[in-house]
Amino acid sequence: MYVYETHCHTDIVSRCSRFRPEDVVDFYLKNGYAGVFITDHFLNGNCVDSLRDPTVPIRERIHGFCDGYRAVKRLAGERLQVFFGFEYSYGGTDVLVYGWDEDKLAGLPEITDMDMRSFIRFANDNGALTIQAHPFREASYIDHIRLYPEVKGIETFNAMRDDRTNRLADFYASEYSKIKFSGTDNHGYNIPEYIGGMAFTERLKDEKDFVGRVTEDEAILCRIRTKTP
Repeated sequence: MYVYETHCHTDIVSRCSRFRPEDVVDFYLKNGYAGVFITDHFLNGNCVDSLRDPTVPIRERIHGFCDGYRAVKRLAGERLQVFFGFEYSYGGTDVLVYGWDEDKLAGLPEITDMDMRSFIRFANDNGALTIQAHPFREASYIDHIRLYPEVKGIETFNAMRDDRTNRLADFYASEYSKIKFSGTDNHGYNIPEYIGGMAFTERLKDEKDFVGRVTEDEAILCRIRTKTP
């Protein structure tokens, strides 16, 4: 069985992360993962300030946004598969997106100004896998819980959330017949006792292969006891 982290942030791009690329590689190798998806916060979310400057050309900002992914991939070499994803945000509500790459994003400057519902519909129509992350998360900066039934899946196990939050997400996914999804939401600190991910009987080929297998219900949700602090 090959296990892949689906929700991970680097300190290069995500302002809230303390996870250095070298530590990402070390952590997932020690915990027996076959690979990891880097899902840094997009330009409309909690990314570093330099990527939020609207006076900088969008292609340049997108290139910088991919620096975390590239750094982890370069350091991992052949030891760990590293794939690209991102987390699109609105007011503390987040959707994980898989299946697009840097070139695709650079050609879609309009998505930075879309409302969440319009973005989800656009992403679905353009070959992406959309997963609402931690839909029942509560925090001081979230004025209310927003649910978007347009997404293809729901993160029903987020390792950084409590059992109640994950149970609500699981119930919601069941009632709306959504793909059930698992990830750690790893920021490199406060590592929980259990971490998440999706497992497959064969290694993934690329991001599109991941999207296809998850969509076809060929993935197994994981909840794994952490081996390293």
